[in-house]
Amino acid sequence: MEFKTKDETIAFLEARVASLEEALERRSRIHHMIQREVCSDDLLVISRIESGLPPLPDQAYDVELWPETTELTSADVEQTMTDLWRSLQPFQEPADS
Repeated sequence: MEFKTKDETIAFLEARVASLEEALERRSRIHHMIQREVCSDDLLVISRIESGLPPLPDQAYDVELWPETTELTSADVEQTMTDLWRSLQPFQEPADS
């Protein structure tokens, strides 16, 4: 976008900054409301999605739900590793959206 004078450019940029500040304030209010209302697990999922990361796998990997034992088990190692690696990759919208 090109402007004829510096004043037009400055006016456009000032309006843009004001618009962005309003959007930021609105988003901040929404985030504070969400933060007060959702549990910490949901807040973590929301934060990850907003950061471009996929949500964590379902509660299967929540340490608080693991039984304490010193015995090794085979479990579903492949699925567990797939889920954990997936949790580190940036979030991508499904193709059918």
